[in-house]
This record gives sequence, C-alpha cells and structure tokens, in this order.
Amino acid sequence: MKTQSQLFRLKWTLCVVPGLLLAFAAGCAGSGGKRVEAAIPPEKRLADARKAVARHPNDPDALYRMGNALFDLQRYQDAVTAYEGVLAIDPKHVAAQVNLGLSLKRLNRLPEAIEHYKAALALAPDDRVTLCDLAAAQESKGDLDEAAKTLSRLAELYPDDIQVLSRQANVLFKLRRYDEAADVFEKVIKKDPGLSDDYYNLGLCRFHQENYDAALRTWLAALAHEPRNRSVNKGLAVLYWKRHEYKQAWEAVARCQSMGIPLDPEFLDHLRNDSGLSDPPSGK
Repeated sequence: MKTQSQLFRLKWTLCVVPGLLLAFAAGCAGSGGKRVEAAIPPEKRLADARKAVARHPNDPDALYRMGNALFDLQRYQDAVTAYEGVLAIDPKHVAAQVNLGLSLKRLNRLPEAIEHYKAALALAPDDRVTLCDLAAAQESKGDLDEAAKTLSRLAELYPDDIQVLSRQANVLFKLRRYDEAADVFEKVIKKDPGLSDDYYNLGLCRFHQENYDAALRTWLAALAHEPRNRSVNKGLAVLYWKRHEYKQAWEAVARCQSMGIPLDPEFLDHLRNDSGLSDPPSGK
C-alpha cells in the first residue's frame, strides 16, 4: 500500500524577503565598494566623463566614472569596455573589478563575472559587497555548493547580518541541507522575530525533516505575525493532511479559498480521498 508521501510529491517554494534580493543584486559600486547614488543624471555624468577621458586618456578615475555612467544607462557592454580600460591602467582598482563583474553578470556572462569578483577579493578579501555579488553570481550560475561556501565566509565575517544569514539559509535549503538551513533560519528569527516568511522557511525545513510537530508550531507562530501569509496558510493545509488531521486540513483549505489562495489540485484530490469528503464541510 502506498503512503501519502509516495502518492503526492509536494511542490514547495521558499519565501524570499524582497529586500534581501535587492541586497544581493546591488547596483554599481563606487570607490571602496560603495553604491554610487549620484544626484546628477547619468547622461550628464557620461558627457562629463567623456570630456575628462578626452583630456586625460590614461586617467583611470575618468574611465571609471564613464563606466559607472554607462552602467547606470544599462549600456553594459560599453561599461565592460570602460572598466577593462581602468584595469589596463590600474590592475589593483578593486571597484573597477567589482563593477566589471557586475556588468558581465548583467550580460549573463557569469563565468567571467565570477573571475572578476574573485580578482577583486584577492585585493580586498573581506569586502561585503564583492562577496555578496560573488554569491549571487554563483547561485545564478547554478554553483550552489560554491555559493554556500561564499555565504559561509560572509556569515563568519558578518554574523549579525540578517540579509547574509537569510541568503545562506535559502541556498542551504536548495542544496537539501535541511538541518543546516534550519539552524541558520533559527538564528535569523532570533535576531529579527517579526519576519513571518522566515518562520515559514524554517517550518518548511522541519517539514522536509518530517518533523511535523515542529513544522506546525513554527507555522502557527508565523500566522501570529501575519495571519494572511499566503505561503503559511497553504502550507498548513498540506501539513494537517500529512498529520491525518483532516478536519483541520479542510478548515485550512476553506481559509485559503476565502483569501483567494490557489491550492494544488492533486493535493485536494488526495485530501478528498483520504478524508472521505468532497469539499470543506459547510457551516463548520
């Protein structure tokens, strides 16, 4: 006889806090690895930089400013050429290495981008922006093991950085290293207990560990922070079914339906078969 887990393979997706995505897809770096937040429009900065390069063609700072303006105009190939010009003059220009990597990443030239991030780290090994960019490029390339190593290094350097820890936990989850991912999500929750998505992700780790009691406690805690969290409400419906608590499962289904949360038809079919009911009990 087939068990529930054999009958139905769950289709889970981690929640990622939008701010974390922004942190790991940072814009063009300025000197020292900081984001350039220029009030001057990029068109004006490009024109000024071109004039400076015309006057002093071997000035790396002028070429660098031109590269930044081109990057902000989304002219990534031209930005690559400008940053390569900077490095031809000054191979130890860390910010140019970082921005060259970022430009190549935008062009989906991930192996080259990774090499330039590593070159920048050879000059500034502990730079947070470069390590974050490297981890993002490795993850985009599908090198999850390498991304996990980079994020582990980041977590060592910045143990209180919630953005770093959340990204590390997400990559560990993708690698199905659920015990390690759960440990890191617990650190995140301890440092910032108000993020319901992190409770959801921790519960998801517990689910995959088949620790359904811990998953239930975690997801109920998530609802206390955000009662209408779509992922948590959807997860609870499946979790109650896995626990053979069909009344609670149907109640969770009804909540999802009231909030317009779609549920997997295959899951609903199994719930109907296992519970002997065709729809949520009315009036209950």
